[in-house]
Amino acid sequence: MKTIKYRFLILIITLPALLWAEDRYEHKLVAGYNLGATAPSNIPEEIRKIEGWWPQFTPRLGYNATYKINNNWFAGSGIMLDYKGMGTRVRAKYIHTRVRLEKGGEELEGYFVGKNETRVKLAYVTVPFFVGYNINRNWSIRAGGYASYAFSTSFKGSVYDGYLRTPTPTGKKIEFTGDDEATFDFGDDIRTFDFGFNLGAEYRVNERFGIFGNLDWGIRPIFPKKFRAMDFNMYNIYFSVGLTYQLQKT
Repeated sequence: MKTIKYRFLILIITLPALLWAEDRYEHKLVAGYNLGATAPSNIPEEIRKIEGWWPQFTPRLGYNATYKINNNWFAGSGIMLDYKGMGTRVRAKYIHTRVRLEKGGEELEGYFVGKNETRVKLAYVTVPFFVGYNINRNWSIRAGGYASYAFSTSFKGSVYDGYLRTPTPTGKKIEFTGDDEATFDFGDDIRTFDFGFNLGAEYRVNERFGIFGNLDWGIRPIFPKKFRAMDFNMYNIYFSVGLTYQLQKT
């Protein structure tokens, strides 16, 4: 039994070296930037106008390993430090939400009409998995999925220049005029795990460097079913662009 354990331990220790030495494997460092939105897949009727959008600091850094199946096909995976986020300003009409009044700190749930500003900052450890095809010497495409673990979540914002009806659309009216506003913070309500599809392409500039573009489309809502501060689901939909660097075997 001890002999088996020792052999297993030796295999675990030496496996990375064996993979590194295998000519069928490629090892790349990845550095890019995520642009997109944490948003509903379709704009709900409560959102009457999008007045602004701006990116957050959302880098993507990590490592990919690919296995060459034949001259054209390959499969791969990796691990990424993945930041996603954005800011947006919209004009809404009877959007269901939960807010905290700036004056007095009272928490209210109801239906808001007016301007809504939201800032999202999410940090994930992401594991992509994909199958790819080499179109020619320079171009390749890939498709697959991803699984992400969130280690930091922030979803904050404010409502202003309008009014809130609570607890129903015909209930008590609370107006926000001038500098009056109410805030919300749903960061602690965001799910820990995110899953989705990815689709991408890479252009190999030379033997070491490449340029990539990749679309990650989340298929799991970021808030759980029990979350009631919004009446629609929101997903992570982001496009990343950046560079790859192929590591040299020693």
